[in-house]
Amino acid sequence: MMLRRLLTAAALSALSLGSAQATVPLRPAATFHLVLPAYVDGHGPYQFMLDTGADNSGLYHWFTEQQGFKPGEVHDVGGQTGTISVPSYHLASLAIDGREIRDVEADDFPNRHDGEIEAGVAGNDLMDGTVVVFDFPCHSVSILPKPVDLKHLLTPHAHMVEGGPVTDGTQLTLPVQIGPAKGIAVLDTGSSDTRINPQFARAAGIDPASAAFYDAEKRFGVSDTPITSRKGPVGTVRFAGIELRNPEIRVIDLPVFSSFGFGDGPAMILGLDLMQGHRLVYDHEAKRFWFDASTCR
Repeated sequence: MMLRRLLTAAALSALSLGSAQATVPLRPAATFHLVLPAYVDGHGPYQFMLDTGADNSGLYHWFTEQQGFKPGEVHDVGGQTGTISVPSYHLASLAIDGREIRDVEADDFPNRHDGEIEAGVAGNDLMDGTVVVFDFPCHSVSILPKPVDLKHLLTPHAHMVEGGPVTDGTQLTLPVQIGPAKGIAVLDTGSSDTRINPQFARAAGIDPASAAFYDAEKRFGVSDTPITSRKGPVGTVRFAGIELRNPEIRVIDLPVFSSFGFGDGPAMILGLDLMQGHRLVYDHEAKRFWFDASTCR
């Protein structure tokens, strides 16, 4: 899920106490999302997603009710499927793997429609000031406080990407190619699968109405209005030195592409399904990331 605050308040007043404690295991949730233990106001652990597609951290509504949190100011929160107004909740702290942010204004995210029951999402606000290593084949995450010696962290074959900006948000982008067509992808570890807009499909010569495609499950995001889509093989996909043959990708017309500033051209949400065979080293603050070989392969 890509969640972005469109009207922002201060997300935190102080960053980081201590250092990363250990490598944290990533565990599959009900679908393909990956979750890890987090602590809210010193209590937990609760299951959170670590989401490069989220500006700020937030809590799912069922968890705010369970904890009895008092709602605060209302903000507009946008996701892949639209924008809604929700209250925020003041948290004294949010911590994962020894990384702690304080005085967090966490948004109230609508409960998920896919059967998952994560308590919340940790976004770029928590990851700023660190280098985060997602080793997907190892099912692990390490949150390393800066400074980090990248020479000892990366292999000689690591492919660095200078992340591009989006118009509205803190997400990072990278070039991507499907067949002969080039487009822009948003790096999103909170998205279970990869999505392209109809413009990208047309540019790549992909016909989602063909027999090779099928009706995929509907997507809700932050909205209660589902968006339909088709899913099927798209040919060769290339990004960050990686080449994938015939992965199945969702073709879907998402409002968020326009708010990112490239909705009229070929655009993609790069999800976990295309990253799963690799290690992602993510430095959001420096606006760069690397795709590298996993330590488990």
